[in-house]
Amino acid sequence: MKIFSTEHKMLAVILFCSLAASLFAACTLPAGNTPATTSAATTSAATTSSESSVAETISTIEISIDYDEEDAEIISLNGDSASSDSDSVTIDGSVITIKSKGTYKISGTLNDGYIVVDAGDSDDVTLVFDGASITSSDYAALYCLNADNVYIILEDGTENLLANKGSFDSKDDNSVDGAIFAKTDITINGTGSLKVESEDHGIVGKDDVAIAGGTIEINAASDGIQANDSVVIQEAVIYIYCGKDGIQSDNEDDSSKGYVFISSGEITIEAGDDGITASSSLQIDGGIVDIVDSYEGLEGQNIVLNGGTITVSSSDDAINAVSASSSGEMFGDDGSTLVINGGEIYLMTGGDGVDSNGTFDMTGGYLVVMGPEIGANGSLDVNGSATITGGTVIMAGASGMATNFTSATQGAILLSVGNQSEGSEIKVTDSSGNVILSADSVSSYQTILVSSPDMTKGSSYTITAGNYEETITLEEYIYGSGMGSGGPGGGGGPGF
Repeated sequence: MKIFSTEHKMLAVILFCSLAASLFAACTLPAGNTPATTSAATTSAATTSSESSVAETISTIEISIDYDEEDAEIISLNGDSASSDSDSVTIDGSVITIKSKGTYKISGTLNDGYIVVDAGDSDDVTLVFDGASITSSDYAALYCLNADNVYIILEDGTENLLANKGSFDSKDDNSVDGAIFAKTDITINGTGSLKVESEDHGIVGKDDVAIAGGTIEINAASDGIQANDSVVIQEAVIYIYCGKDGIQSDNEDDSSKGYVFISSGEITIEAGDDGITASSSLQIDGGIVDIVDSYEGLEGQNIVLNGGTITVSSSDDAINAVSASSSGEMFGDDGSTLVINGGEIYLMTGGDGVDSNGTFDMTGGYLVVMGPEIGANGSLDVNGSATITGGTVIMAGASGMATNFTSATQGAILLSVGNQSEGSEIKVTDSSGNVILSADSVSSYQTILVSSPDMTKGSSYTITAGNYEETITLEEYIYGSGMGSGGPGGGGGPGF
């Protein structure tokens, strides 16, 4: 008897894009200064109240699945038809319907057809993809119509395909618009690989979508992964290439839902619109998140970054904490929150780098923002308070909307440094000549904002930015207020 367990070791590491590589190479910390990482279990008071509710909800989602191979029903795909000896499987040409709970092992090729899961309300259905290729010209390749949970296991060493290659015709009362479309909770796990291709969305879940293993590549004309209640990711390698949002969770009826949680794994997204967006909470505790192209990188009403390595390239805001109810308000605290407790975060932006329409609290981690180069945007833009009590910050951007933190327990220096070119060095040294932080810029800039726990009140620091150099004594923690719209500037230094 063979027991297959989906609890497994992480797969091979994704190669970073050229932007990520350049940012890593350019930003260095002196020996002994490592980015702080704080887990969700040990975060300080800066943790938002939404984080605990997200964690409680996540704990109810089952993502570890075992199956007994001897008990699995076999479904064989045979080109234009399929076969199965199971009484729970009906086959009508190239349409396969699974009608009750159980485990179904699927292999072979279906040229133009699809699988429907239409089981009981309390039934759990496990689909083991063992070298299965399913293509539909006019519908979802996998349609989870009814069940309690549908679990997809990608068999070790196998390559699988679920694809829509044409339209999405109306076959019932549901607007099916994803290559995988689920009105049930759906979980993907295992150690094999899966390609999802779609002329509309890739994976659509009307409830919870959890991905806890496997190597998954999604190519979609619209959203890569779209869920109504939640998207939870751990220990999976995911590539998303899409015309709209990479990962989207949106629930207009229940404010406790519509969240995205990433605890581990490796995710690469190239999106025509936003990289990852959530109508409620977006939380990243670990792993590698590499958004190589996007309009906005990370967006949610409450964003908590506790760890991992996050790289974003965006034409507009790289990180945007915004309430859906704010209706595009530019000024005033809309109640949204952004909290950075740890991790390594590298942002290359054409709009605002870190933008919160509410508050921003940073307690740890390593944050680098390069951009914007021009325009009425800033590396930091906060409508409410912006507080730093830990972590290292290096920002280089345009001067038009440059702003500083509003409160700090460590040095935070904002300077206008003239016109500096891409590739020029940004460096802070103490009075003894020790380098506190440094980076080579990957964009042109006119202002810098730097902060470190090693920058203390009453001490002097020399800031170098390209051909600009100035020595500053921190009479207060905040030096330079800027001209941004994100609230009042701090004392101790000039605005500009």
